Amino acid sequence: MPGSPRTSVSAEHFDKAYRSRTDPWGTLHKPYEQEKFADTASLLPAGRFRSALEIGCGVGALTRLLAPHCDHLLATDCSTAAVEQARQNCADLPHLTFATLRVPEELDAGSLPASLAVAPVDLIVMSEVGYYLSAPDLGLTAARIAALLGPGGHVLLAHWVHDEPDTAPATEAAPEIVTGHGVHKVFRDRADLRPIEGRTCHRHGNSYRLDLFQRVM
Repeated sequence: MPGSPRTSVSAEHFDKAYRSRTDPWGTLHKPYEQEKFADTASLLPAGRFRSALEIGCGVGALTRLLAPHCDHLLATDCSTAAVEQARQNCADLPHLTFATLRVPEELDAGSLPASLAVAPVDLIVMSEVGYYLSAPDLGLTAARIAALLGPGGHVLLAHWVHDEPDTAPATEAAPEIVTGHGVHKVFRDRADLRPIEGRTCHRHGNSYRLDLFQRVM
C-alpha cells in the first residue's frame, strides 16, 4: 500500500475484509509477516512496560510478541471482526484487553479503558495503519499518540515501504497522499518525540520501515 486515498479508509472496509476471510493478510502464517513482526518486537527497548496500547492489532499476530513485555496491553483495531479474531487467538494471555478503537476519533484518554486512561501510557505500537489515514487524520493521530504518552514513553512504528523513495510523500500534485515513509516522517517532525532507533528491513521482496521514538516533553 504505497499511498492512501485522500480520505481515511473506513472501518467498514476493514470489517468487511475480516468478515469475508479469516486473517485476510495472512499475518499468522506468511513468513514475511512473521519475520516483520519479529523485527518489530526486537526494536522494543529493554525493560518491562506497565501499560501499553497497540493500534491496529488485526488478528493478534504482533500482539502475542508484545505481550511478554507488558504488564497490561490493550490491543485495538477499527474492525470489530478483527478484534474478535485477535481475542480468540490470544485467549491464553489473561493480561491482554481487546477493544474496537477508531483513530483518530477515539484515540484519547476519555475513550480508552480506565486501566490505561487513569495514567499516561508507557508504550504505543502502530503497525501498518498510518497510510490508511488521510494526511490530516494522520497528523491528529500523531498528536494524540504523543499526548497519551508519559514523559519517557515510547512509540514504535512499522509500515511497508516497498518501492518507495526514502523521502517525504507529499508532492505538489498529490499533497495528501500518505506513504509508509511519510507516516514515519510525520512522527520524526514532532518536537515532542525523539527518534531512538530506526531501520529499513527487506524480506521476501518487500521492504518495511521500523522506528522507535521517545516522548521528551
